[in-house]
Amino acid sequence: MSNTLPLITVITPAYNRADFLPETIESVLNQNYPNLEYIVLDDGSTDQTVEVLNPYSGRLYWERHANMGEARTVNKGLQMAKGEWVAVVNSDDPVLPNWIDMMIQTAEEQPDALVLYPDWHKIDAESKTISSPYQRDYDYERMLRECICLIGPGAFIHRKALEAENGRDPSFRYVGDFDYWLRLGLHGRFARVPHTLATHRVHAGSATVAQRGKVMADEHIRMMEQLFGRADLPSTIMNCRAESLSTIYYIAAALTLAESYADARRYFRTSFGHSPSTYFSHPKRLAYLLSTVLPSSLQQRLFRRWKTTFQTSG
Repeated sequence: MSNTLPLITVITPAYNRADFLPETIESVLNQNYPNLEYIVLDDGSTDQTVEVLNPYSGRLYWERHANMGEARTVNKGLQMAKGEWVAVVNSDDPVLPNWIDMMIQTAEEQPDALVLYPDWHKIDAESKTISSPYQRDYDYERMLRECICLIGPGAFIHRKALEAENGRDPSFRYVGDFDYWLRLGLHGRFARVPHTLATHRVHAGSATVAQRGKVMADEHIRMMEQLFGRADLPSTIMNCRAESLSTIYYIAAALTLAESYADARRYFRTSFGHSPSTYFSHPKRLAYLLSTVLPSSLQQRLFRRWKTTFQTSG
């Protein structure tokens, strides 16, 4: 590792997480990294967050503001940050030992990377590991076509990336992170750090994408349509448009199926219209389409075509 250690800024937005916040703060301070700027922003908590933060004065910078939501709080932290690399660590997601050292080591080995992201554990309210989700190596087009967010907790963002895009979009409640990563990915390469260095906590009070409904579905659609509405997209990205929109409308249909059959049918039809060929390479999608949307005559025609496609492909 270089003798000149880069300044690292860690931002923790906090709202009513006094029970988990000390563990997270200690996990960052215990990194023992000598060139650290740690900012904790209390987003108008109504619990004991201030009492938790007071003893840390002098070891980190913290301040309190009127409640304005996580996205705006994170954006405030991004504007305050002075580091060459910046990380957002949620108040209930402690990082693991050697997190900063391993991330910086990768940064030195891959100096062209704009974002670094590690493997991570899913933990419960008692900090016990529930699972260790499989992390894929970064592929922007795959992330776009399949609408999967490859970036999880513990990610580092280079200052060049922060300067290339505005921060998180506060109008998104569910997909703000994914939207941000998709926008940053237009400006350079991301790199996976193949070490488990972060956590994501699941507990009764955590926000979760397990919540379903039309609001969440429409956010997914708006996120992708906004991205493809940009004027600065290269042709390689525009070539992903049909498949990406097909996938995002398929996700919207799945999100609304239990709540509104009519909405799900409409989303499925739109998904199929964007990229019919995608359905013939995704049997699960085709099965959903056949069972919920299409008249029986068209179901039979599509099934025959699907069967022929798979037979000829070996």
